[in-house]
Amino acid sequence: MLKIFISNLKEYNNGKIIGEWVSLPCEDIKEVLDKISNNDNDELFISDYETDISNLKISEYDDILQLNEIAEEIDNLSDDEVIALQAYLEQYNDIEQALEEVRQGNYTIYYDCDDMSDVAYQVVNESGLLDGVPETIKGYFDYEAYGRDIDIEGTFIQVDNNIIELY
Repeated sequence: MLKIFISNLKEYNNGKIIGEWVSLPCEDIKEVLDKISNNDNDELFISDYETDISNLKISEYDDILQLNEIAEEIDNLSDDEVIALQAYLEQYNDIEQALEEVRQGNYTIYYDCDDMSDVAYQVVNESGLLDGVPETIKGYFDYEAYGRDIDIEGTFIQVDNNIIELY
């Protein structure tokens, strides 16, 4: 969800707030912009925004039409892709670069992880690293130390209770 408050700069500078909240993506965005800008006679700016995508930053002079396209692309992302997008936004703070990385699938999500030892546990179990090792010996494996090692070797970002590895 992305909502922006679009304001008319000329009216704002004259002490009036002329504008409206717009939920993006918006099918008739050009009509909305024409209405607020007095048929494209006045400059517009984004005076406020709301989003449920953590790390998504909007500046007051971002291109509104481009934001509309980005919001449409975000709406079409799966839940996993939105999680990865939030991790990439923390890493790069650039929505277009983050979306490109998500499109390329350059990530792995480790679900329900509080820390890197949880990630290590998932990596070990999914890879079969300890397959064939007797249960009495498996208990001695140090997931915390292994988690520290894989954290040093990679890029991991926590989003809610998931840890995302970025490639």
